[in-house]
Amino acid sequence: MRIAEYREHLQVQDISMDVIEKQMVVVADFAKFLTALGLKDTSTAGKDEVEKFACQLITERRNTLENFSTLRDYVDWLGCRKLYVALIEVMDCYNAMEVLADKIEESYGQEVRGRIFQEALPPLGADEKERSVYTQTIIERMAQQITPPEMRKAWFGVQHGIPAGDWSKHDIADREKYRQCGNIDDFLALKRRERDKLLTRLRDENKLWYTVEINDEVLEFVKSNPEMEGGRREGDNIYITKIPYNTIRYLHETDPKMKRYYACHCPLIREAILQDQPISPDVCYCSLGHASHYLAGLGRELEGEVLESVVKGDTRCRFVFYLSNKGNRK
Repeated sequence: MRIAEYREHLQVQDISMDVIEKQMVVVADFAKFLTALGLKDTSTAGKDEVEKFACQLITERRNTLENFSTLRDYVDWLGCRKLYVALIEVMDCYNAMEVLADKIEESYGQEVRGRIFQEALPPLGADEKERSVYTQTIIERMAQQITPPEMRKAWFGVQHGIPAGDWSKHDIADREKYRQCGNIDDFLALKRRERDKLLTRLRDENKLWYTVEINDEVLEFVKSNPEMEGGRREGDNIYITKIPYNTIRYLHETDPKMKRYYACHCPLIREAILQDQPISPDVCYCSLGHASHYLAGLGRELEGEVLESVVKGDTRCRFVFYLSNKGNRK
């Protein structure tokens, strides 16, 4: 699977030989694993194969973020989109539950954390079924230990597990853009233009936006909705709608359950939708916290709510942020 070529590719990068040799071990093991499955063409491999290899890495205690990142870069270089997306999904929100546990301990103490998080967290590389079951257990225990507003506040702080420091550059840049725009509407219009420019380029270059494939239909769908991944102001409210996770399938899906599944970005709860398992919509305040950074340029902390979510039975995830604390609340 072009192992020698990939080694040569790494050697012309600014990477030390020690690091290259370490990366090539897991790359070679992955290639050997796929070959043993009888896969001569890696284009047919995807989520099932990645989950099986992840189990092997967990058993061997090699399920590190570094190893999964190495494999992601390797299959991206190969041009194996299914494997690339599957590896992204393995790492997606990998530390979200740890961040949630820390947030709970920070606000309510170590004892409350211990009563909620009684078992070890799922290991990096665990599949979505295991992560979903664990998340449901944690949500049920949270409901026994803290109030619904406290649950929403804790989830809001998770923000997909992305550290605050990783947002810093983006947030600072947006504050400067807002300063230059001079008002909220012009700032939101600028962010929509940036969104459209980025997605147009990704379509033209046949590249993914994170894991989302951008074709003409997806591009038009996003561009036609000013709320999507940007924001639309209506009085003192700003509304934001998430781009569906698998937008192409979402747009063509007629089954309500599957449409919700294709809309959902969260690897902690997607499986619950497939299994028709009820789950608290409070978990979606994690995405509300993530979406708050779309408005970080305003330079103020805004109260917000989850208006619609696929967990609640809606076919989209939609949020509102209040510019005034006197706005109407549900």
